[in-house]
Amino acid sequence: MPASPKNSQKVRLCLQIASLLFAAGFLCFIVLGFGQAIHAICPYATVCFGINKSVFMGLASAAFGLTIVFSLAILLHSMFYGRKFCGYLCPLGTFQEAIFALRSRKYRKKSRVQYLMEQRFAKFKYIVLAFTSLLSIAGFAYVFIRLCPIYALSMLPRLAVPGLVVFSLITFAAMFLERFWCRYLCPFAALLNLTQRLGAYFGIRRSKIRRNLERCVDCEVCSLHCPMNLNIAEEEYVQSENCIHCLVCAVKCPKPGTFCCEKEDL
Repeated sequence: MPASPKNSQKVRLCLQIASLLFAAGFLCFIVLGFGQAIHAICPYATVCFGINKSVFMGLASAAFGLTIVFSLAILLHSMFYGRKFCGYLCPLGTFQEAIFALRSRKYRKKSRVQYLMEQRFAKFKYIVLAFTSLLSIAGFAYVFIRLCPIYALSMLPRLAVPGLVVFSLITFAAMFLERFWCRYLCPFAALLNLTQRLGAYFGIRRSKIRRNLERCVDCEVCSLHCPMNLNIAEEEYVQSENCIHCLVCAVKCPKPGTFCCEKEDL
């Protein structure tokens, strides 16, 4: 029997906290000078640096080799189960959720971007993905690295000003829009979305959030609480690749059993 939405949220919270603590601990390890660069464990590192000689040399490093395997596993997993990595394991996503949770409940309900605008703004992350990929291919990956907020934190106490500015902007934006970075700018999110589309092209049935139309009372509470600002109440299956399978919609729904996660029949 599938776990109840509330139990799933408890599991999700535990995984988020564990992932955030691990990332923070590793970051401190790097800052104190006991480890390699932070990109040795970043899933997006191969896109940042490109597939070049330095990357292949980096394969000799156990940490970087495991990172590549981990990254490929996340991409492959997204073909079948969507962006669960973003909803359960991404430290930056968890950090943004925590920042936004500091706002009042009244504000969190009212600070919603119109769905049409949401769809337009969400396309910016593909531009960031294309930009970083082109920089990598052209051999100018260091340009994006200087803007990377995680890299900037790993450089402390030395100041990587561009990256710290980006991190500050992400933190500031997270106070007003939930998961701002995830929704509009994260290049790895864009890559995961493209991987999902690739899987669909080859006929892979991806697990999706399903709304039971017979039980639903069309109150739209699910859409109101979605951290990715998806119009869940619009369709039976959530088709958007931006869904992170957090199941907040199921928890907030006044009719238990309305939402589940399953594969849509082709």
